[in-house]
Amino acid sequence: MTESVTDGRQEYGAEDASAVPTARQGPPRPAAPPELDYNGRKHRRAMDNASLVEMARRIPRALAQTAWLAWSVDRRMAITILVCQLMSGVGTAVMLTAVSKALPLLTTADPGAGLAQAWPALAVAVVALGAGSGMWILADWATRRLNPKIASAADLALVDLHMRAELSAYDTPGFTDRGQAAEVGAMRAVDLADDAKTLTNGFVQLVSAATVLTSLHPLLLGVLLLSVVPRGLGGVVAARIDYRVHDRTISARNVRGMMRWWLTTSELADELRANTMRGYLHFWYRTMCDRVEGRELEGARPYLWVTLLAASLAGLFTLGMWASLAALVLAGSMTTAIAGTAIVASQTAGRALNSIVRYGAVMFHHGLYLSDYFDFIAEVGSMTAARGSARPKAPEKIRFESAGFTYASKGTPALHPISLTFERGQVIALVGENGAGKSTLIRMLTGLTLATEGAVYWDDTDLATADAEAVWQHVGLVPQKSGHWPLAARENITLGQPRHHDDAPIWDAADRVGMADHVRELPDGLDTLLARSVWGGQELSGGQWQRLACARAMYRRPAVLVLDEPTSEMDARGEHLIFRELRKMAPDRITVVVTHRLDNVRMADRVIVLDKGRIREEGTFDDLVQTDGSLLGELYALAQDR
Repeated sequence: MTESVTDGRQEYGAEDASAVPTARQGPPRPAAPPELDYNGRKHRRAMDNASLVEMARRIPRALAQTAWLAWSVDRRMAITILVCQLMSGVGTAVMLTAVSKALPLLTTADPGAGLAQAWPALAVAVVALGAGSGMWILADWATRRLNPKIASAADLALVDLHMRAELSAYDTPGFTDRGQAAEVGAMRAVDLADDAKTLTNGFVQLVSAATVLTSLHPLLLGVLLLSVVPRGLGGVVAARIDYRVHDRTISARNVRGMMRWWLTTSELADELRANTMRGYLHFWYRTMCDRVEGRELEGARPYLWVTLLAASLAGLFTLGMWASLAALVLAGSMTTAIAGTAIVASQTAGRALNSIVRYGAVMFHHGLYLSDYFDFIAEVGSMTAARGSARPKAPEKIRFESAGFTYASKGTPALHPISLTFERGQVIALVGENGAGKSTLIRMLTGLTLATEGAVYWDDTDLATADAEAVWQHVGLVPQKSGHWPLAARENITLGQPRHHDDAPIWDAADRVGMADHVRELPDGLDTLLARSVWGGQELSGGQWQRLACARAMYRRPAVLVLDEPTSEMDARGEHLIFRELRKMAPDRITVVVTHRLDNVRMADRVIVLDKGRIREEGTFDDLVQTDGSLLGELYALAQDR
């Protein structure tokens, strides 16, 4: 197949001459990628819409939140940065004051005598300048020590709260979106201390310069403001243009980044080549690149004009400042030396203002996402699984007493109130079509979700009054989508909870699911990292991952074992092995199996058929299949109709 790209459209040829179509019969050109509006990011256009007052209100709050984080992770470094910032400002003020005292002496008729008199002041200025630089270096060192601690603490707090939250929290409307916004806040914490340090240093330097100028002559403060305000306003407008360009291209950049993975991963390489998709995908990717490039170039012109206008106004006001200084000198209201000091101070103030504008915009955005972070931390903190202090033992029976559940985001119960009992030694199969309520029942059975109606008891303990961790110590769950944890093979079986000081039980669990030989063939055996090869690990097939998930259950030997479609990706040999082992383990535990492969239901002692959140029927497999009108019989007949 040959292809060419003309005017942003791809024209397809044919693989052989006999298949070449006429001009009128040629294949249609592919459509350009659609314009996408990325809604996955909160606070879109926030800076574009924010007033200067709103920015001024947000920035101090962001600084306060940063200070709280810094104080909570390393007080010594936080104090070091604060002291260094203040001392740096003092150094600037001392340097400018010393220069103002030295310049008059250097402009006397006798330069030698003037230098002899001025050298102490010049020495003070040099020492102050060096001390200020030293304080900045020390503050930078402290910031580099503080930044990773803040980032780690923010990330760890968010992850830990996620792991401790009630499972029902994920069903709260907007929970995922708020969580993603909080994750952005945690990620931005990486450079938080550095940005805050640079911003506050700009304020300190500006205040120092303004203080010195005011002490030299009251009019100089007003002249200084006139010279730096245009640069400040120009910086704000330029930052908004930058942000607007960023906002207009974020959709294309995100989609392009997503597509880049699909185009370069080995997982889709065969499909891409065999289906001759390269030409179209090249056209698609190139189009997205052109969109990003074009919109960034569109922003270059207004950015240039704003920068030129701000620089021109700043230049005019600077000339005005110099003219004012000259007028004051000619009028005898100010000495030439003081005028020179004023020029030096204005340059210092200008650099400080540039830092304030640049990092003020950064901290404004930090403030938005930090607020999301702290709000979400408070929200999730109220959803942690703190139910009670009862510590139930391995249950002989689990009872549902009119227990039902309704998700917060839905008005219809996912599971209507039901009453039933699970007993140790039984294998119970849950059967039902998608949405029947099987997953909800499993969550309630294992204490992952508390009933919104009625109660679930482990023996005589209401799970609503039990310590969640104590309950889960007795649970083994093999979910339909088990975790492909990027851990060593050993930890993938023990889940980081070894129960013995040797590996014999681990090998036994692997052998019982038919994985022992494969694990032995791995480069480092049980120590082999199971992850994508790009990370230096070894990849497993879907069926092998399912065997490993079942090995976890074999190793854990829980009192309550729940398996949700545990063999959906296994071959016949692996499936037979797993269900044989489940039958062997059954006498010592309550075993619940969810499966759509109804032939596997035969091994269950009881079958519970759910339909639209209600128990439709219950009994043995043979009895239900042979009953007229049985839903299980209907589903089984459909499964056999091939």
